[in-house]
Amino acid sequence: MELAAYLKSFLGLLAIVDPVIAVPLFLALTPTATPQDRKRIARIAAIAVFLVLTGGLLVGGPVLEFFGISLPSFKVAGAMLLLMTAISSFNAAPGRVRQTPEEEAEAQHKHAVAVVPIATPLLAGPGSISMVIVFGQSHPGIAQIGKWAHLGVMVGVIAVVAVLTWLALRAAQRVASVMGVTGMNILTRVGGLITAALAIEILASGLTGLFPGLKN
Repeated sequence: MELAAYLKSFLGLLAIVDPVIAVPLFLALTPTATPQDRKRIARIAAIAVFLVLTGGLLVGGPVLEFFGISLPSFKVAGAMLLLMTAISSFNAAPGRVRQTPEEEAEAQHKHAVAVVPIATPLLAGPGSISMVIVFGQSHPGIAQIGKWAHLGVMVGVIAVVAVLTWLALRAAQRVASVMGVTGMNILTRVGGLITAALAIEILASGLTGLFPGLKN
């Protein structure tokens, strides 16, 4: 049961991070970079994704308590963000939830693009951060193996997603050549569908937490 739950968490997080959607932007922001420079940028971006999501996982609970935000309320808000991201994925575009046109234009004039905008907000954006906070505070694994063991497993899940992100960006030129625009768009839309389904589940859980009468 725990394995299935964590596999679902991994697939959901991978779908919302969606390294494939970052491939075109990664290539566009590094037009004159050498292969070695692109490998270095990919490595820094993956490390930043890991640190941002792990920080959200570990700090999210105390932040919610500090501001007096209930978990069901946060689930509803996070689910809405995930749905907005999923809708953008259906259009095979990052969308303003991940990155605004102003942020993209500013990035064109920066030398260091690994952390901003590639790692955040494009990959580790509001949707994925909300997702890891929800998983950190409400997950079947907490009751099965305990909170700290659960957080350890989730850090491992985030690490695997970060490694896959690194591999995708490291091979960005090859991925773009082999898959083409159509192939990458198909993967992005499939990821959007998974994200939308996960968002509905989180939304339903949040609404039943806020309004227990909905369970009847």
